[in-house]
Amino acid sequence: MEQIEKEAQEAALKMVINMMQRPGQLEKVEQYKRRITHKKASIDAQLKSAMQSQLDGVKVGLSQLHESLDDIKDISTKLDSLEVSLSTVAPLCGSLQAVREENMRHSQYVTAMDSLKHIFTVPESVEKTKQWISEGKLLHAHQYLTDLESSRDDLLYELHKLPNQSNHDKMMLRAYFDEVETLSNLLDKQIRLILGRTLNTVRKEPTVIVTALRLIEREEKQDQLALQQKKQSGFIPPGRPKNWRAKAFEVLECSVAQRVEGTRIVEREENKLWLVHYLELIRQLILEDLRVVKTLCVPCFPPHYDIVNKYVKMYHDSLSTLLEEIILSGIIGNEYVSLLSWIINTYPGPELMQHPELNIDLSGLPPLLSEEILNDMEDKYLQSIQKNSTEWMEKTLQSEQSEWDAGGPPEQEPNTNAFHTHAPIIVFQIIDQNLQVTTTISKKVTFKVFLLGIDQTTKYGQMYREAVIQYKNKHFKDRNNALYFTQHIITVVNNCRQMQELARQTERRYWPRGEHHAGAEAKVEALLNTFENLRNEAVRFLFEEAFLDLDTHFEDLFTAKWMMSSMSVDTICVTLEDYFHDYNHLTPKNFEYVINEAQNLVCKKYITAMLSRKTTFKTPEDIQAAAQKILRESNQMKAFFTRIAPELNNLEWSFETINNLAEVLKCLDIDMLSLDLHGLLDKCPDISEDHLIRLLSLRGDIPRAEIKERVSYIVNSTKDRRQPQANSIFNQIVFGDRLLSHFTL
Repeated sequence: MEQIEKEAQEAALKMVINMMQRPGQLEKVEQYKRRITHKKASIDAQLKSAMQSQLDGVKVGLSQLHESLDDIKDISTKLDSLEVSLSTVAPLCGSLQAVREENMRHSQYVTAMDSLKHIFTVPESVEKTKQWISEGKLLHAHQYLTDLESSRDDLLYELHKLPNQSNHDKMMLRAYFDEVETLSNLLDKQIRLILGRTLNTVRKEPTVIVTALRLIEREEKQDQLALQQKKQSGFIPPGRPKNWRAKAFEVLECSVAQRVEGTRIVEREENKLWLVHYLELIRQLILEDLRVVKTLCVPCFPPHYDIVNKYVKMYHDSLSTLLEEIILSGIIGNEYVSLLSWIINTYPGPELMQHPELNIDLSGLPPLLSEEILNDMEDKYLQSIQKNSTEWMEKTLQSEQSEWDAGGPPEQEPNTNAFHTHAPIIVFQIIDQNLQVTTTISKKVTFKVFLLGIDQTTKYGQMYREAVIQYKNKHFKDRNNALYFTQHIITVVNNCRQMQELARQTERRYWPRGEHHAGAEAKVEALLNTFENLRNEAVRFLFEEAFLDLDTHFEDLFTAKWMMSSMSVDTICVTLEDYFHDYNHLTPKNFEYVINEAQNLVCKKYITAMLSRKTTFKTPEDIQAAAQKILRESNQMKAFFTRIAPELNNLEWSFETINNLAEVLKCLDIDMLSLDLHGLLDKCPDISEDHLIRLLSLRGDIPRAEIKERVSYIVNSTKDRRQPQANSIFNQIVFGDRLLSHFTL
């Protein structure tokens, strides 16, 4: 306490020091004093209150302890009294043994008297029970049956308890009560008949169903008592347990199976849509029956029967068995679609189980058909589609070939004037029809059919290519056999382009949004590439046809004859113009591609002829004349293509290459030639050393050794800054013999 008081004084001193740090605070001493006094009084009051509360609690606790002590003393006194009283019970029990035995005998006599009454009236009761059953008064019949069974069972139980059991007596009793078991079977049969018509009876006479269920539940209770008695004594009455509840569900299951199977009224031979009709009848039947179960059966059946879920399971199992049988019996064509769509969409959807009036949850039930069976159905359906698509595409290709062999021109589109056939539309109509059908099944199946269609179309493209090559080879054996070869190849080019466009449209319509499938994307790309390559190959066939007539004129270029006349290039332009009258029947995109390829090919052949070492221009005048002629012919060919396709803007480059070559020839100052060659390499980085040597070899004013030295120096000096081009025109111009090797030798 001294320590606490000392600490309190030190704390008070610190507080006073803090308060009195400034002179002006001395005036507030009285105010500080009153504040501390009030605070002390408040703390004292709180301490008094806490102490008073503790004292009151101790007082109450002591009072309760006194009361408990008194109760314990009272209980102890009563226990002593009870112990004295219990000591007199054992002798009393012995003295009452005779009374107990007499009571038992009396009870046995009463039971025997009751049994005798029933024994004497068994024949009468049997007949009366049969009458009640025949009249449909099942409650009365069951009461009589219960009395008869009780009499029989009591007598058999008494025999069972005897130390020396007589089989003769048991057989005699059973024979006497033989009709009782017959009555039980008869009543069981009657209840089965009622339950077999539950869904019809519950609409008109629900009380009949309720009565049958009451009797079943009574028998279930008797079964439980009989089983309990067997555990205790080893005796069980004849015919027990009857298991009427389990039998009742068997009857309901059989009834459901019969109703589901009975809806099939049409066979495939009578109607191709038999399965659609059958599934629709099943849907209507199940929907109506489950409505009845949910609205009328629930009030009749005991809650623990869970009758709605039981009926759902019964219909589910029966339907599963039925569908498996249908599949095993064999389905064809669109029957796969009808069945898959019904199983995946109709059955669990709002048309049946999720109907607003049912709203049944199927999550607790197994699938209607196993995943293995569904996958097998999908595979067989895909095989069927593949087979049909292959047949249709083969027929479509045969139709194309027959048009080629018919000797007539192809059809023209009324709006674009482009040659076309119906093959692309037919091919993608087949695919689209299959896809539209499968959209009724699931997105997964639709995507599988989409990929199958892509594969089939790719195969069609490969077959189409083989047929086109055969047609081309046949034509070039005798060009008089196929007078409309060019027109039909133009049709092939247009068809390839249309196939690509239709493929992209189909992809946009049926590709799953937001999903990425690397393998599927590769298949689509393979299809597009197949028809892209076929289109390019068909365009080469067009040029092969055209340049058969032009090759001789290209051969005449850069010869002595060429210097004297412009007939070769004139003829080339006229001949090409004649062919381009047919090329106008190409679609705009294809025409643009053909124009680009044609002008590239013309430039390539012209440059090839220029660098083929057919002639050499000896004098500066000859060189200047040749260069001027090259420029004129380049501009002439460019003007021709500009006139043929004025909307194209990429004609400059190829012919500019010819002009660049001409400018190198045109240079008279040998010292300035290196500068022109540098400029040529900058403009045409793909030109090779061999090409440059061949170009300079056209000039007769430069020695061969100097040509090689000059070209090698220029090529090596610009090697680092030249960027190779994959598809350049000079990469396509390759000569069998390298002029450089001759110069080296």
